[in-house]
Amino acid sequence: MQNNSEQCGKTMQHRDPSSEDQSYIQPADFSFGGESQPDSPGENTHANQSAQAKRSSASGRLTPILLGAGTLTALIGVFWVLPQVVEPPEIPVSATVAKDASGTATTAKSANKIEESPFSEAEITQQRRDVQKVLQEILQLQEELLERKVETWAAEEYFAARTLAEEADGIYRQRKFMQALEQYRQALAGLQQLRDSIPERIESHLAAGHSALDTGDAAAASKAFDLVLTISEEHPRGTRGKERAALLPEVWPHFTAGKEAFSDNALDTAKAELEQALSIDGDTEAAKALLPQVTAAILERDYSEAMSAGYSAIADNDFDKAKNFFAKAKQLKPQASDPDVGIAHANNGIAQAKIDRLFASAAEKEQLEEWHKAAEKYRKLIAQDSSLVEALTGKARSEARAKLDDQLQELLADPLTLGQGARNKHARKILADARALKTDTPRLQNQIDALESALTKSLIPITVLLQSDASTQVTIYHVGKLGNFSEREIALKPGRYTAVGTRQGYRDVRQEFVVDPTGESPTVTIQCAEKINSANNS
Repeated sequence: MQNNSEQCGKTMQHRDPSSEDQSYIQPADFSFGGESQPDSPGENTHANQSAQAKRSSASGRLTPILLGAGTLTALIGVFWVLPQVVEPPEIPVSATVAKDASGTATTAKSANKIEESPFSEAEITQQRRDVQKVLQEILQLQEELLERKVETWAAEEYFAARTLAEEADGIYRQRKFMQALEQYRQALAGLQQLRDSIPERIESHLAAGHSALDTGDAAAASKAFDLVLTISEEHPRGTRGKERAALLPEVWPHFTAGKEAFSDNALDTAKAELEQALSIDGDTEAAKALLPQVTAAILERDYSEAMSAGYSAIADNDFDKAKNFFAKAKQLKPQASDPDVGIAHANNGIAQAKIDRLFASAAEKEQLEEWHKAAEKYRKLIAQDSSLVEALTGKARSEARAKLDDQLQELLADPLTLGQGARNKHARKILADARALKTDTPRLQNQIDALESALTKSLIPITVLLQSDASTQVTIYHVGKLGNFSEREIALKPGRYTAVGTRQGYRDVRQEFVVDPTGESPTVTIQCAEKINSANNS
């Protein structure tokens, strides 16, 4: 293209008016591609045919490739063919009439042709060159725009620029090169503005496409992204947008269902529908924007339900269950303080319930007069809360009763010792302490009655029959020596006794016996029957 332009420039420079040409310059036939009229009837047939062809091309709106080829042919015709065939027009010679001093008129014919100045010739040549340069840029830019199918996305602006160029063709044919150049530059500026607007147009169509996607308008989205791909084939965002537009008929019903479910407070359904929409097209902005709201609403719902269930469980004294609900609420909202308050209430309830159970158990053990167990329950209560006065008094009462119970049981466990002086005194003191309680609980009353009876019986002597061999000396510990006898009765208070028999030359004997008021009178035989060998004595 550059070589053609340079050749055209050389040809036009060769055919520029010389010093022999007249001042009137005949315009050459030139067209950018639009319709043109012959400048004079004497133009050759080839020029008329070219003009006719150009008129047909403009009126028919041929394809972009044919249009570019036609334009190129027109330029070659303008700058190469026409200068070879156009004949310089004959310029009428002007006459000057003069009168001499005598009044005789004389006609002076201009013998010399009007010469054009070298500066004007150079200026015209430069203007033609400037036109060629601008035209080359126009054609290159036009080719680029046609490849991008400019007639689809900016037909009005494109044909406006073409119209300027076509009008410049007519001006050029009038050899008004400077004016034509200015108009060509305007046409070039229009095409350049179109080219420079491509990024902005792409972004605008992308924005329109995404806006249509966000409103569920699949047709508008597809149209917008088609325009993007028309301007720039395989544009990544345009391609992705086109793919998303194809998915929109499948995606949008799920989004719509999710939105309606959210409005109806069917939160789980809303979440499921929105997640389904995003599983088909993860870039669905409407679903992406709404899903967090649904998720937040579900969180708030679950949190409120957990808190309500916790306090309901507290009202039912089910503190462990309440604590679990509050813990769930805390898990849902780790930063919230209300679950901590609920957990504290539940823990207090658990502790109080434990205390109540211990009190109830302690009271039950007291009722059953299981004083050691009751005291143990009160000790546990004090370990839970040392300020529990009732537990403190219960512990003191239970321990005192437990001690008394142990003493009574110990005395009743061995009533045969009650006849002993110190033992009897101690038993009577314990009996007085028991009576001082002034209670008629079955166990204590039975213990008092049993001890009174045992103390009474412990003082009533019982006849004991002692038998011996009249040779054995009989002694009863804590009673005295009874001497030798064959049979003897003695009155002894209930208790345990030990009788000892001694006899010269015989081994001593010891005999323990019990005087029990609840049994028969005992018979005790004591005599020394085993002789001691003299050898052993020696």
